[in-house]
Amino acid sequence: MKQHYIPRCYLKRFSDNEKSIHTYDKQHSKRYNASMMSVCCEDDLYTMSDEYVRSNNEEGKSTIDNLSIEKEHFADTVEPLYSQMLKQIDEIKEEWISGKDHYRLLHEEKRELALHIVTQYFRLPQIGDSMVDDYVRAEKAGIDMLKHIMASQTGNEEFKNLNIGIKCEKPALHANLSYLNDETLMSFAEAIANNIFVFWVSPEKDFYTSDFPIVVSPHIEDVRPMYMGLAQYAGELTMPLSPEIVLSVYDREYFKDKESLDGCFIEADAKEVRRQNLLRYFYASRHVFSYKNDFGLIDFAYQLKGKHIFMKPNLNSEIVSGLGRY
Repeated sequence: MKQHYIPRCYLKRFSDNEKSIHTYDKQHSKRYNASMMSVCCEDDLYTMSDEYVRSNNEEGKSTIDNLSIEKEHFADTVEPLYSQMLKQIDEIKEEWISGKDHYRLLHEEKRELALHIVTQYFRLPQIGDSMVDDYVRAEKAGIDMLKHIMASQTGNEEFKNLNIGIKCEKPALHANLSYLNDETLMSFAEAIANNIFVFWVSPEKDFYTSDFPIVVSPHIEDVRPMYMGLAQYAGELTMPLSPEIVLSVYDREYFKDKESLDGCFIEADAKEVRRQNLLRYFYASRHVFSYKNDFGLIDFAYQLKGKHIFMKPNLNSEIVSGLGRY
């Protein structure tokens, strides 16, 4: 069953008909009009196994079914609120452009938007794979340490040879580590909301989005990636909210000169549009989307390099225990 990691309520904003979307495929160097049901989705990304559902319900933790994450959490709760928030941003943008009002988001509103950004980031398959992998490696380090302690305390070296596997229900583990973990979500959102929000506007609907729309640009190298980089020192988080709006979130400590721009909607010049679109292109795993079906920038970059650029976020982490590195 196909399940979206980027919701259709977001993708539809980059479509001129809400059913299909103009797409550039980096893997095949082709452009085509793709069905909304065929992009930014994976088979059974959130589907929990029958065995896990049965075990969970028998233990009385809660009553769930195979599609509880997709339907009850995302389709019924998160995505309607996300769609509403994006429409509110559109309305504020229109007031700025028309000159009627210069409303700036309150801290609570910035935090609400940040919650949706963090949730979207956690839904990305690359992020989910990284979080689950970190957890499993940490568990393996703990098991190996326990086996070593038992062998030392009992004098029985056979403890070190015990084959203790790690079994997990990946959709449930991913969810509980990230977008179903209220404490984690709120801490990430609060850290982002404390920074400077600038909304870049393209009246001609020039902004791309992609299958990896949230990018962090470090303005200083070798900085500790706090909050998975989303709120790191000297970092700039960017995400397209529509073909007309890209949000840049600047680290408040490093970008003190942008303090007066917090909450502003600023018309992007051609250079800023190119910068934002190149970020979407560089970090896309496969698909880049354009409301205007204009992929000239990608054609130019491809001709210049002779190949496509595939950049990835720095998610590599190392688990260290007294027995070594995992």
